[in-house]
Amino acid sequence: MDESVKNEQIDNDQAGEPVCKGCSVSVRLSPDEIKKLFGETLRVKNVKTVTEEEYQRRLALCRSCASLQYGTTCLHCGCIVEIRAKLAASHCPYPYDPKW
Repeated sequence: MDESVKNEQIDNDQAGEPVCKGCSVSVRLSPDEIKKLFGETLRVKNVKTVTEEEYQRRLALCRSCASLQYGTTCLHCGCIVEIRAKLAASHCPYPYDPKW
C-alpha cells in the first residue's frame, strides 16, 4: 500500500471520517477531486457522454435517492454518481427498479 494512502487512512481513522471499503481512503470527495477523476475517465478511448440536460436529470434522480451516501457515492455499486451519470453507457444500479 502506498505510504500516502496509509497516512491518509490513519488521519481519517483518527478523525472518525468514514473510509472506502476498497482502498481505505476517505469516502468524501471534493468537487475538484471529482473533476479530476472525471477527466481521467474521459481520457479513456471511446467514452461517450450524455447531453448536459440528461446529465442533470440523472444527477437529480441520484441526489434524491435514499441510496446516495456522503453526497457522492451510490450504495449499490460504490460509484461516484457525478461520473456514472455522465457516461452514456451507464445505467442506474438501483436493484429491481432503476431510476434512470
